[in-house]
Amino acid sequence: MLFLTLALSALGQTYDSLLTNEISDETETLHGLDTLRNPCDLKATAKDQSLRLWALALPFNMTLDTVGIDTASYTDNLFHQFPSRKLSIKNKMATKFYSGFRSAVDSMNKLGQNIQLILADHNEKNNSYQIQDDPYNSIYEYSATGFMDICNRLCVEKIIGPFRSEAAEILAKKSTGIPVINPVSRAVNVKNNPKLIAAAPSRNSESIALGKRAAIDRENNDSSITVLLLTEKSISMKLDSSFIESYVSTGRKEVEIVALEISDQIDFNELVSRGPKDMLIRYVLLDNNVLRAAQLLSAFRNRDPELTEFWSMGSVLKSNALDSYLLLRQPIVWAQAERADYIKLNRIYNSIQRFSKTSPGRWEWLGYDMAWYAGYMKNNTPMAYAGPRRLYVWSHMEGHGYVNESALMFRFDHTGVRPLDLVEPFKLFQEADSLIIN
Repeated sequence: MLFLTLALSALGQTYDSLLTNEISDETETLHGLDTLRNPCDLKATAKDQSLRLWALALPFNMTLDTVGIDTASYTDNLFHQFPSRKLSIKNKMATKFYSGFRSAVDSMNKLGQNIQLILADHNEKNNSYQIQDDPYNSIYEYSATGFMDICNRLCVEKIIGPFRSEAAEILAKKSTGIPVINPVSRAVNVKNNPKLIAAAPSRNSESIALGKRAAIDRENNDSSITVLLLTEKSISMKLDSSFIESYVSTGRKEVEIVALEISDQIDFNELVSRGPKDMLIRYVLLDNNVLRAAQLLSAFRNRDPELTEFWSMGSVLKSNALDSYLLLRQPIVWAQAERADYIKLNRIYNSIQRFSKTSPGRWEWLGYDMAWYAGYMKNNTPMAYAGPRRLYVWSHMEGHGYVNESALMFRFDHTGVRPLDLVEPFKLFQEADSLIIN
C-alpha cells in the first residue's frame, strides 16, 4: 500500500503519521507514486476492502527544517530527499483544524470505519498541492489538475479542503466523480460546479432563518410590524433580499415589511419614534456592526420593552462592547450558524484535547465536526446531518453544487433563553435519506 505520510511539527508538538496504526498494520507498503500503475491499486492491494480513503488538503504552509544542511548546496527547490528532516508548519489555524479532524477520524476508526488520509499542503499563493512521500521524505508538488489525477488514481472517496473558496471551486471543476468539500468558507460559488459542496453555512443562512421566523411571528400577531434596517453592508451582501425572499416564501407579502435605509448619520431616537407606540415592532438588523446595534438598543429606551424586539445575528450579541442592561431590556431574537449545546459535550472535548494537547478552540471543533460529517456522507450526495457543532441542511439546483443553508434560531425574553428549533442531539451514524431544500 502506498503510504503518504506527513511528519508535522507545529505548536510544540509532532504528528508522527498521517495513517493510524490500527489501519496500517495489515497493509502492503509500496514506495513512491510511480509504483501505482493501475487505478484504485491502493484498494485492490488492501486486505480490507472496506477501506475509505480521504484526501485532506489544508494550507499548512509547511517548510523544510534546513538546520544542519549544507546551505552552499541547498537551493530553493524542496524536492530533494532529506530523510532525517522534519517539516515545520506555520499555519496554526490549519494545524488546529487538523487536530480536531484527526481526533474524530481516530474515534471513527475505533468504531470500524477504516478511514485513511492523504494529507496535502495547499499552497494558497500559487494554488498548488504538496505531498510528502514516506519513507523517502520527498516532497511532490502538483497543480489542481495533477492533484485531482492522483486522487482519481487512488480511488479517493472525497476531498476535504482547501479552505479558500476559489481554490475549492477550481479543484471541484477538475473532478469527474470525487466530491470536493469546502469546510470553512461561507462564500463558495457552487454554480455549474456539481461536485462542489459548501459545508459551512452560507453567509445568508441567518438572514433566511430570520425571514421565515419573522413571517411566522407576523402570522401569530397580525398587528405587529417588521422594520428591516438596510445598511450598506447588508445590501451589498444581499442579506436584506434574502430576508425578504424568505419572508415571502412562507406565503406572507413583501409590503408588510417596512424597509428603512440607515447610514452613519442616522438619528436612531428619531427612527424609533416613528412607529406606533402601542404596537409590537420587531427591528431587524442584519449588519454585524456593533456600534449600530448599540445605538439602536440605546434608542429603545424610548419604547415600551414589551412592544419592542431586537432581531439580529449571533455574531453581534457576542460582542463585549454591548451594554448588558440595554441588551437584556427587551426581547431578542437571533440566528446563528452553530449550535449552542456543543460546549456541553465533555467527552468530545476531552477526546480532542488528548490529541491536540491544548484546550480545543473554534478550529479544533470545526475540524472534528467536519470529519464526522465526511464519515456520515458515504456517497456523492450530501445528506442532512446533525453534527456536534453544526447542522447540515442543503440547498441544491440541478447541475450545480450543494450549499449548507442551516441556521439555528434563539429567543431571549423574561422566561430566559430558549431555542426556537427542535435540534436532535449529535449521535453516531444513522441511516437516513437525504434532506435537501429545493
